Amino acid sequence: MLLADIVGATCAGVVSTLIGHPLDTIKVHLQTNHQLKTAKNAAKSLLQSSGNGPLVFFRGIIPPMANAVLMNTVMFSVFHSVKETLPQNASGALTAGCVSGVATAFLSTPADFVKIQSQLRGTKIAETARRGTATLFRGHTANLMREGVFTMVYLGLYDWFGASNSLGTDTGLFKVAAVSSLTGGLAWVASYPFDTVKSVMQGSQSSVTLRGTIRELWMTGGLNAFYKGCGASTGRAVLVTSTRM
Repeated sequence: MLLADIVGATCAGVVSTLIGHPLDTIKVHLQTNHQLKTAKNAAKSLLQSSGNGPLVFFRGIIPPMANAVLMNTVMFSVFHSVKETLPQNASGALTAGCVSGVATAFLSTPADFVKIQSQLRGTKIAETARRGTATLFRGHTANLMREGVFTMVYLGLYDWFGASNSLGTDTGLFKVAAVSSLTGGLAWVASYPFDTVKSVMQGSQSSVTLRGTIRELWMTGGLNAFYKGCGASTGRAVLVTSTRM
């Protein structure tokens, strides 16, 4: 069953990444550019500033596509392994989800850094990869929190719903996708502030600190600054998570 979960989630992850990447590009530009106020503004700005037309929305897609196999393998493998050692209740499922997320962060931090540099500036992957380990892992603490919270809510709640028979005996495709979408959407909203901090840190052209980035965001727009672009990207999160289970 675990192998089937991994294979299915990986295939779905590749497809959903391809479909949802334009929304991710818009999200990153909203998070890192204080002058952009809406998703429509961001999309228009991207099209006007690039000579590649709609292809600009697919800049930086290679790292998340290539990372889909590893990320899903680690996420599901660690989750199931840790869950077996914990009490079979909500607390155990949420803890296993958090640990699983922290494990995947070691893969997603450098992949996201390369992706964001390409999305914002069109920087070539090889050029970014040569910048050294310390630079590639910029924003890692924020990403640890993002991945930990996201996977705790997403996999933890989904597993608990199943264990508590909230899914009932009907585990058809529609019901599974609906519950997965719900937990994925909740997970994204819960982890989004950490994603914003990570994006700002990784999008910076110079070294920045976690504390300094949080302070700057708060001074820029208070709590709203941490959720800028959340609406535009929640649909993408629902799409991605609904196809993984």
